[in-house]
Amino acid sequence: MFDAHAPLTSLPRFQQVRLILRERIRGGHYATGLPLPGERQLAEEFGVARVTVRSALARLQEEGLVMRLRGKGTVPTARNVAQPEAAVQTVRGGLLDNIVSVSMRTRVQVLEWKRMAAPPAVSAALALPPAAPVLKVVRVRKFKAQPISYTEVFVPDDLAGALDRHTLQDTPMLVALEQHGIEVVSAEQTLGAAVADLDVARIFRIAPGVPLLRVSRVASDANGRPVQFLVGLYHPERYTYQMRLTRAGASTRVWIDADQP
Repeated sequence: MFDAHAPLTSLPRFQQVRLILRERIRGGHYATGLPLPGERQLAEEFGVARVTVRSALARLQEEGLVMRLRGKGTVPTARNVAQPEAAVQTVRGGLLDNIVSVSMRTRVQVLEWKRMAAPPAVSAALALPPAAPVLKVVRVRKFKAQPISYTEVFVPDDLAGALDRHTLQDTPMLVALEQHGIEVVSAEQTLGAAVADLDVARIFRIAPGVPLLRVSRVASDANGRPVQFLVGLYHPERYTYQMRLTRAGASTRVWIDADQP
């Protein structure tokens, strides 16, 4: 059964079962209010012991995706499909406001803070001359003590004075820039995939080689000047982008999954 889920094989068996069941529940595979297959049936399907299934179901209950009802079994809750409520963050504004809103509910550990010559990719992203001076900030962001992202952020050297290492423990960088009169109004970003190297795997408490969400984002001010270049790696289970695509255009938002191993 698990051969179809090869990327999960580095995880404990109960986590593999949990992730597959969670995906099924959120995708509407199981009807809300009707019981899931019993522990014995699931154990046979996944080729694991019943105690493994029981552990997976207990974790799904902690997430609010299922309820264990006496005499009825385990049933999906009404909030399971598109809104993990322990995780979702919504705001009236656009994606940048949403990112700031999510950031306000997290805590940051600054791992590195240094001025340096911009590498070619950084100088190109910030529209700077080759090897121009920039400030590099490396941070780990946590939600409820669980690491969700590892980011490397670069800003032009003349804007470095707007940022304080101590302040960035609690204040999103975009907010810190705006507090110094630098109005960030737009951003271009690319979503892709990466794998966890040894350092990031240690920070995220996952196995090396586990797939991660990679975000590359350039934020610009009202004059179109790039003022921030971010490259972030995000925990695959705790950070989600949701996009609604229409001909007229619609919103994009992010949420944090408060799942705790």
